[in-house]
Amino acid sequence: MKDQYTQRISCPHCGHHIHVALDASDGDQDYYEDCAACCNPIHLNMHIDYAHNKLELHVDSDDEQIF
Repeated sequence: MKDQYTQRISCPHCGHHIHVALDASDGDQDYYEDCAACCNPIHLNMHIDYAHNKLELHVDSDDEQIF
């Protein structure tokens, strides 16, 4: 599995498409990135599934509740 990825996502606040750089060399990550259009924070949760050799990215607005 390579370490650097670029993914196109939609802002959960305004729908603007942005590209985010993902660095898988540090393992699982949970961080925020601001939308370039509306400046609201986007919550990004990246999980590396080594068993299936894939990267999972979950995007939300951080005001959504997951139970």
